[in-house]
Amino acid sequence: MLKFSTLLESEEGKIFLFGLMLFLFYVISVISVYLFSVEDANNLIVMTVTNFFFGRAAGISYGYTAKFSDEVIILTNMIIEFVTVMIIYPLFVLSWKRSVRIEMLKSFFTNVKLQRRKYKGFFQKYGKYGLFIFVWFPFWMTGPVVGSIIGYLIGIRHYITMLIVLSGTSLAIVIWTYFLKEIMYMLNQFSSNAPYIILGLIIVITLVLKFMKKRT
Repeated sequence: MLKFSTLLESEEGKIFLFGLMLFLFYVISVISVYLFSVEDANNLIVMTVTNFFFGRAAGISYGYTAKFSDEVIILTNMIIEFVTVMIIYPLFVLSWKRSVRIEMLKSFFTNVKLQRRKYKGFFQKYGKYGLFIFVWFPFWMTGPVVGSIIGYLIGIRHYITMLIVLSGTSLAIVIWTYFLKEIMYMLNQFSSNAPYIILGLIIVITLVLKFMKKRT
């Protein structure tokens, strides 16, 4: 079993520690918001959960239903995805090296390996640039966690993987934010419930895609 001191000396351990610190910062920030607005703090929590389970598009859409500014939506969703990547990625690396055993993530890691096989030719051809496109491409199932693990599996160094993945997901979040904002602006001409309609559609589409993926 890996010792804690040895973990902190490794690159993946430092990434994990930074992820935990960023998570702690986020938790403290949300608690601080409670001092000024319980409703806003609750909405931040719901946006976090929505992003985690349904992806960045759903998280951003919920941000608009909560009437957050573009800047808050972008920054918050970036932090959420950064934390997720910097915690799950090191756990995968440690699991791959058999330093730790994580049963609850076993099926997820298996699915990522299948994704890597599926796009093997693409990554062999384009390498680091392919990884950036994979993470940046603003659609479902090409998220930063999957991308970061694929980066490791194709032999890209830890810090380079983090740089590629976090920059790619940041750009994707910005694109999604302003794309959805324009869609909502157009739909608002017909219904004031446009943010809720888009959020519902995104969640339904995400669930359908996940269901179809499980059946294949």
